[in-house]
Parts: sequence; C-alpha cells; structure tokens
Amino acid sequence: MMTFREILIDTEAELLNADVFFGHGYESAHDEAVALVLTAADLSLMDTSAAILDTDYPSTATLKLRSFLNARCEERLPVAYITGEAWLGHLCFKSDERALVPRSPVAEVVLNAFEPWYQGPDPQVIVDVCCGGGSLGMLAKSMFPTAQVLLSDLDHAALSLASENSQIHAIDGIVRGDLLSWCQALCVDIIIANPPYVDARDMQGLPAEYHHEPGLALSGGDDGLDLVRVLLLDAARILRPTGLLILEVGNSFEALEELSEQLHPIWVELEQGGHGVAVFMAQDLAQWAASEDIANPVVSGK
Repeated sequence: MMTFREILIDTEAELLNADVFFGHGYESAHDEAVALVLTAADLSLMDTSAAILDTDYPSTATLKLRSFLNARCEERLPVAYITGEAWLGHLCFKSDERALVPRSPVAEVVLNAFEPWYQGPDPQVIVDVCCGGGSLGMLAKSMFPTAQVLLSDLDHAALSLASENSQIHAIDGIVRGDLLSWCQALCVDIIIANPPYVDARDMQGLPAEYHHEPGLALSGGDDGLDLVRVLLLDAARILRPTGLLILEVGNSFEALEELSEQLHPIWVELEQGGHGVAVFMAQDLAQWAASEDIANPVVSGK
C-alpha cells in the first residue's frame, strides 16, 4: 500500500519522463499530477487538504489512475479531457473534446470586473462570442449577476457543451450565430472575444495535446486574424458608445498591431500570466471604422 504522497511523487515523475506539454490550464507536472491523483480517488481538487498526503491511497483508484496516465502520456490527452472538468477562476466547468479546454487569460480581466478598462454604467448586456463551452461568459455572469449575459458560437458541438455547463452556472441565453451578425446595433456594453487566432505557421507546430481540441476553434488563417477582422467590424457596430471589446489573439498580437495604422489595441498586462489580450473602447473602434470608410453591415437576424 502506497500513500498519497508516494503516488503523487511517482505520477509527477512519470509525467516528466513522458515530456508532456503543459498548456491546458496546468502549469507544471506537479499540478497535473495532483489533478490526476485526486480525481482518480474521487476527491475534489478544491476541498482536499494536504492532511491526506501520508494516508493510504485507495487501491480502487490505482487502476483508474493508470488509465489516466496512459491517456495523458501515450495519447497526449489534456488533463481536462481525462478528468472531464476544468477550473477557470472560481468556477468549475465540464470539459471535453467538443470545445477548447477553458484556460483563457481573459478570465483575469473578467474577474477584475473589467476594471480599469470599462468606464460605462453598470453593464446591461455582455456577449461572450466564440464562447466554446461558455466559461468566460459564465464567469462574467458571476461577476455581474444583474446583467444579461449571452453566449454565442457557430459550432453545434461547442454550444451543446455550453448548454450543459449552463445547467451548472446560470446564463441568460445561448445563440448559434456567425460571430456577432445576429446582434442589433448599439445594444451591447461588453464583448468578450476569444476567437480562433492561431496563424498557419503556429498551427503546423502545435504540440500533440492541441490536436485533440477542435481545429475550428484554433485556426485563424494565414495571419491568425481571419475572424478577428470581422469581429472588429461587428464590435464597432454593436457596442454602445461607452462599450468595451476584450479580445484575445495570443501570438497573433503582432499581426493585430500591423492591421491598420488607425487601429490602436491597448495590451493588458496580465498578472496571472498569458499574453495577447487587447482591449478596445467603442469610440475608438467607431473612429477606426469611419477612417476605413466601412459601412455598418445590415443585421441579418436576431
């Protein structure tokens, strides 16, 4: 019989020896080992104390842990797809291959109640576009419970996962739509956008773990900005004058910087790590759209 401590040490060593990639919510072999060891023993990551370390590891959990490690080390599945859940901020979400593993650094901006960037009145409408499993929008709802928070995505599979998560965390609506074409003009206070933004070069070099995630949610075209260009136009059309767009573009930040001389992203300094998160004020986007002589597109539906 081995203790939790011994099992944890062995699991961490196995992950290190397998040279797995840590990019899906856990930053180290130790963190992943804790998640796998506790989940296999049917224990909570949040509510289990260090007091168990020198107690015996349940024999019934050993086989489950072995299957977890095979999936992680041999198949290169992300931990969240193995355990079926992922934490973002203070909320836990169902996670599987229907959508990206929740891990966006935009969560830090949301948990800071969009301060100091949002300067408008209490937001009435918040939209999480390209929502995947819905984690960012649900975090926003937890911060602004009186706001109407809507999730939007084009992918049926992702929306089915978001719908399941909405049974755990309240949300006001889920819309299947092409980006923000379904939104009326000047009706949204805050847009949270984590669109596909991986450029063609980075797509070719992604570690194996990312190939288990839906490619539709990752690939952003040659420069990573295929959908970002449309989102910026949508945001200029639908944001109220005091509104705010929070946009994640990851490694495609240089392409966004070079997109237009009239477009000036404000890059967020993230204390919790991550990069490539920009904010845009509604009035700045409106001026950019005007400078580009871009007419507001006709709203195709609700």
